[in-house]
Amino acid sequence: MAVRFHSSVDTGELRLCAHCVGNAHFSSWIEQNGSKGKCDFDKSHGRSAAAVTVKAFAEQVDRYFRENYQRGAEYAYATPESDNPSYDTYGEPYKDILGNDLECDGDLVDAIAESLPDCTHSQIADGDEPFYDDTANYESTAKASGRERADEEEYWYQNRFTLQWQDFCEVVQFQRRFFKTKELLDELFGKPEEYNEGTIRPVYSLKGGVKIFRARLLDDTFDESGLTKNPEVELSAPPKTKARAGRMNVEYIPAFYGAFSEETAIAELRPSIGDQLAVGEFETQIDLQVFDFTVFSKVDNEKWHEAAAHTRYDFIKQMEDEISKPILPFEKQREYIATQIVAEYLREYFGCNAVIYRSSLHNSEKADNRNIVIFYRDKDFVGKDAALSLKRHCITNVSNVVYTTYQMSF
Repeated sequence: MAVRFHSSVDTGELRLCAHCVGNAHFSSWIEQNGSKGKCDFDKSHGRSAAAVTVKAFAEQVDRYFRENYQRGAEYAYATPESDNPSYDTYGEPYKDILGNDLECDGDLVDAIAESLPDCTHSQIADGDEPFYDDTANYESTAKASGRERADEEEYWYQNRFTLQWQDFCEVVQFQRRFFKTKELLDELFGKPEEYNEGTIRPVYSLKGGVKIFRARLLDDTFDESGLTKNPEVELSAPPKTKARAGRMNVEYIPAFYGAFSEETAIAELRPSIGDQLAVGEFETQIDLQVFDFTVFSKVDNEKWHEAAAHTRYDFIKQMEDEISKPILPFEKQREYIATQIVAEYLREYFGCNAVIYRSSLHNSEKADNRNIVIFYRDKDFVGKDAALSLKRHCITNVSNVVYTTYQMSF
């Protein structure tokens, strides 16, 4: 790295006059702080104008430059010659900036540059970094700040719903959860009528006849004999007195957690090799009004523009990840607070009977990886006049657990 050091040639004692620089501010400074004398850079300027030493002037220039400029930030750009990004920095060499801002010629700029206060050889040896570097680019601090603000505004706009959701989670987890939460969700979700627009809608009627799967781990409290005696009850949601808190329900208010494929239903239990599971195949008997956070990610490529035109497209795409993100067991009590509130909100103010979201534990392209939660409405979930009927059930053994990974590049 070619760095500008203090020169052994004493250019700092040379004098420049007010006529040497075209910038009115610096020319005025020379007139106010100089004295009449010979100009060492242009004989035609004579001895009548005020003049100062290069060293004194360089100190003033240094203050100006450090207040208004900084090292140029790095940015990436693409080239047709390579698939990998190339990198450069914003701005231009500091000598070019000095020449333009001071409005003076190259010889004077070089002399000023030699006298700019900076690290000495010994300070650099001790680990200090010089401010002025002949190989670096410098840019206006105001321009850099403006670009950073623009980047922040663009980032906020692109991720506005995710950030709003994170703010909501912060409020209900650590500040309050019983008052003024509806207003926060109204701002986040918008008006229910917005979801009635377009042919691809996040809120729609899931017609009867849809297959839904639910799995349950066999253990000391639930065995094959219990399953055989009453499979509808054993594979349905637990009764109110035994209902534990889940992603979309609070304790003692049951919800039916199912999946659109047997593989996803099993994966949601996080079983180990050797575990035995009871799996039930259900069928919806009534139409369910659902809020589907996966509706746009399931759209065919030819309908992508139609989906993206929906006024709530950005919201749904950002919320899909937030609603279905994996939660560690020790975080469930806190992390589920927000989604539990959302479930009740969608039930009460959107008239939804169920919520569909992507599984965080099953990502196979061969099987449907969506989950569905059916809300409780003072009726049995499974039975003759209920939302679901049990079509078949079986016991299966877990013989293998497969993890698919991908390598991250650095």
